[in-house]
Amino acid sequence: MKVGKITKASQKGQIVIPKEYRDALSVREGTPLHISLKGQGIYIEPVEGIIHREEGNEAYLKLLEKTKGAWAGDDWEETEKKRRKIELAASKRRKTW
Repeated sequence: MKVGKITKASQKGQIVIPKEYRDALSVREGTPLHISLKGQGIYIEPVEGIIHREEGNEAYLKLLEKTKGAWAGDDWEETEKKRRKIELAASKRRKTW
C-alpha cells in the first residue's frame, strides 16, 4: 500500500484534507466535493460545476436539444439487449473490486 498522508476521523467522522492536497486541487472553503466508495476506500474529488435548481430546467432542455434524434430509427429491443449486456459486464467488474 502506498502511504501519502495519514489523518484520523473525528468523533463525527470528519477528516482534514492536508493543505498541500487542497492547494493542488484548488479546494477552498465551500468547494463542493464528490465522495464515492471505491473498493475498500473512499474517493474524494472536487466538483467542477453544479447545476443549481433554478438552472436545472434550462440545462436539461439544452441537453435534450443536443441529443434530440440520437435514438431516432433505433431498434428499441436491440438497444435494450445491448444496454443489458453492458450493465451485466459493469456489475461483474464491480464484484471483482
